[in-house]
Amino acid sequence: SADLTANDWAASSAVNAITTNAVGQGLQPQSELDWERLGISEQEALELQDAIERVWEDWVPTADVRGMMHFGDLQYLGLRSMLRQGELLHVPVMACDPLRPLSLALQAVQPSRLMTPSDKRFSPSIRDGIEYGAAGSPSAYWLATPPPASLGSFVSPSSLTSRDFTRIPARLGHRPGVFHLFRHLDEEQERGVPVLSPGMNLFRHLSDSLDNELLSQVITSSLTMFIELDEGNNIPPDYVHARRKSASEPPRYYQSVESGTIMYGNPNERPHMLETSSPSPNFEQFCRFVLRSMAASVDMPYEVIAKDFSQTNYSSARAAMLEAWKVFTLYRQWLVSHYCQPIFQMVIEEAWLRGKLQFPAKAPDFYDAPRLYSSALWIGPARGYVDPVKEVNAVCKEIDYGLKTRREALAERGRDLDSVVKQRKREGSLFADPATEKVQ
Repeated sequence: SADLTANDWAASSAVNAITTNAVGQGLQPQSELDWERLGISEQEALELQDAIERVWEDWVPTADVRGMMHFGDLQYLGLRSMLRQGELLHVPVMACDPLRPLSLALQAVQPSRLMTPSDKRFSPSIRDGIEYGAAGSPSAYWLATPPPASLGSFVSPSSLTSRDFTRIPARLGHRPGVFHLFRHLDEEQERGVPVLSPGMNLFRHLSDSLDNELLSQVITSSLTMFIELDEGNNIPPDYVHARRKSASEPPRYYQSVESGTIMYGNPNERPHMLETSSPSPNFEQFCRFVLRSMAASVDMPYEVIAKDFSQTNYSSARAAMLEAWKVFTLYRQWLVSHYCQPIFQMVIEEAWLRGKLQFPAKAPDFYDAPRLYSSALWIGPARGYVDPVKEVNAVCKEIDYGLKTRREALAERGRDLDSVVKQRKREGSLFADPATEKVQ
């Protein structure tokens, strides 16, 4: 699956389409505090929401422990790893760097490093690198960390013992010690399954078919000709060279010419063009059928995988995009629930412990209501419109009839309601007519 994603255009398109639309440059939280349940005023809740979002914005650029990515990049990398290899594996660590606003950081780990040490292979509690407790829940993870001296040479996984591993507890108190996430497709599933697995043969065979057709076209375009000699003239010209595989076999005669050159024959020579019937007239239709099957195997419309909307009208294009957005929304909600939201809560917790967040006097302690303090609406890439006029009018009617809020409508476009309201007020004051105090 990793090889297909790296080298096959269709597999790469499927993974990129899901990751780009579900995550894009990263999901952004908009704090939503239930001020009534927290026992504070609405104004205090609004001020606390702004403070939480400022703390989050300061932490996002330093989310990667190596300092090479921000949190949006880690989301993109994690979802891509889940699609490509079946699972996301990130380790939260506490980085000792005084320049960081918070110590919390994340280390992205290759899932293939999660394995069972050779000397623990017969341990009944360790399966596929995961150590399980009595209730069947993960209690620790074994990550291969061989010494640096062995990284430059081939190291067989079967030769790694527990000395070459780091055992990381699944939880450190109430906080997760490892984010090992995958889509559960079976009741007792322990490791993830790549999204390309059901259609892997289709991806590979279509790629091979296209390679063979391209090679056939290259050979055909070289203008290969076969020269037939008439009877009585069996001596080839001087510019034709003989090649023998062995002394006992008759020679074969060849002549090489530059591309685009036609050599006119001598008397008694008749040229024959070597033609091919490839590709067949229905080759394009065949490829489209296979691509549709491949798209169905990853729950995506053909138009999104092939980036081909030439055969669609407004209705079919909109139906394809709606079907695709069901999948994008599913992956987005999954990533928010299992990855983004817990990390958001960890950031708020550390900020509160370090005194960077001050709760109102009547508000409860953080540990008495952690979910209430970390409640947020996560905003991702905009859905986009096939026909903006029709679809904007539909959204306006949904708002008028109470079927959708302005916050939800703006979130679908990747916008934050508070930011939009503040900007509208600012623009209103800039464009107001001083004489009439009305906005032009």
